[in-house]
Amino acid sequence: MKFFLLTDDADAMMGMRLAGIEGRLVKTAEKAFSEYENAKSGKIGILLITHSVAEMFGEQLIEMKKLNTPLIVEIPDSNPDHNPADAVSDYIRNAIGIKI
Repeated sequence: MKFFLLTDDADAMMGMRLAGIEGRLVKTAEKAFSEYENAKSGKIGILLITHSVAEMFGEQLIEMKKLNTPLIVEIPDSNPDHNPADAVSDYIRNAIGIKI
């Protein structure tokens, strides 16, 4: 199973590459959808997307997550408008159903 990253953040891309995860920088919604289609048709098992890219997908992200091919996981990016502490508590709440 392969991981793949879609981001508009060069820092996130570099960090994931250091961890051995390939990805693509996307700056527009059209490019994000194109890369999603490529990931969906390939051997990608888990698609990591940063919060900013998730916002590009908008309401369609819910339908994309329902397909489970690939599994889509939203991760925080380095945008100061998004609070990483909130993201971690959201992960815990979504994973085990407990609000902390």
